[in-house]
Amino acid sequence: MLDVALATSFDTFSLEVAFTAQAGQTTVLLGESGAGKSTILRLLAGLQMPQHGHIRLHDVTYYDQTQHIAIPPQRRPFGYVFQDYVLFPHLTVFDNVAFGLRAQHLPRAIVKARVAEALERVRLPDLARRLPAQLSGGQQQRVALARVLALQPQLLLLDEPLAALDVQTRREVRQELRTLLREISITTLLVTHHYLDGLLFGDQLLVLDQGRLVQQGGQQELREYPRSSYVAELVGVNFFRGQLLRCENQTTCIIRLINSLDTDAATEIVAILKEQARGETVAPLSGQEIFVVIDPRSITLHHTRPEGSARNVFYGTIMHIIHLGSHTGNHDGKVRISIILDQTQAPLTAEITASSAERMGFREGETVFATFKATEASAYL
Repeated sequence: MLDVALATSFDTFSLEVAFTAQAGQTTVLLGESGAGKSTILRLLAGLQMPQHGHIRLHDVTYYDQTQHIAIPPQRRPFGYVFQDYVLFPHLTVFDNVAFGLRAQHLPRAIVKARVAEALERVRLPDLARRLPAQLSGGQQQRVALARVLALQPQLLLLDEPLAALDVQTRREVRQELRTLLREISITTLLVTHHYLDGLLFGDQLLVLDQGRLVQQGGQQELREYPRSSYVAELVGVNFFRGQLLRCENQTTCIIRLINSLDTDAATEIVAILKEQARGETVAPLSGQEIFVVIDPRSITLHHTRPEGSARNVFYGTIMHIIHLGSHTGNHDGKVRISIILDQTQAPLTAEITASSAERMGFREGETVFATFKATEASAYL
């Protein structure tokens, strides 16, 4: 198991994270550019030194600030595949893969056997004599991976492994890499900003935002229980953070939104308390922080305030109208409408049919009312 706690700062950026990654599994670090993902990989590899914390793999300590342990990069059994692969253009595939082995002054027979084995694992045994310029982007990625696998690492670090590929190649390589990672069963930490890659590769996902881990867990937990607007946007739901005022019964709760400035907009949400993540059954207390998600398809838009007893009514300005098209080609396409409630809240997004949007005549810059039923709003601790 990989056990990590890191704290460091660079000029205006600070990083403070702690996590574990299970042996033989792929853990995905997910976050936007500048969140600190690649910094974590460099700290793990020993290319940069943290100010505080520890790095342990399979009960061996490679860094510990309190014990004054700092194993240099070349002595850490960690394999690092950089985003741009860093292949030597004047060396053949064989010599690229053999480079690290030769640096260790291993016998020629061992180098030859390990290179052959590594190229076989990435399914490139027949390309050993080619130069990098003669390879496709996907083949270059596999050569970079083979170079690392030849060193027989105990930890594999992959920095945006698909980022350098075009869209078509990325689709083809994604499944190949996923299959390969499952076959080699090396403890792997993979960095990406693509949610789809996180879903496909990650046995566990760690969501990083501005140098802090904002959520970690499996795919289902992130999808059903997002704990930040960033995660909610990734999984495609509306997200609110608030404080519990009271519950009218065991499931229907009144929640005051945090950081709502617009007095004309709703400052409270009525939502249904759902079963907590990991089967928790703790009853919520008044004043406790609580989260709410709403599916965009559950939101109804109006030009004027709707009459009746609707309890969840918001007022805002349309920021974007995006036509998604038809999913099947035989039905009405979908339209996503993003509404600014106030500058402290993430936009509220509604998804309606293209015919409804055309009939209602919605346009960007227009002020509208948005409503949703309490039964369509899920609250959780």
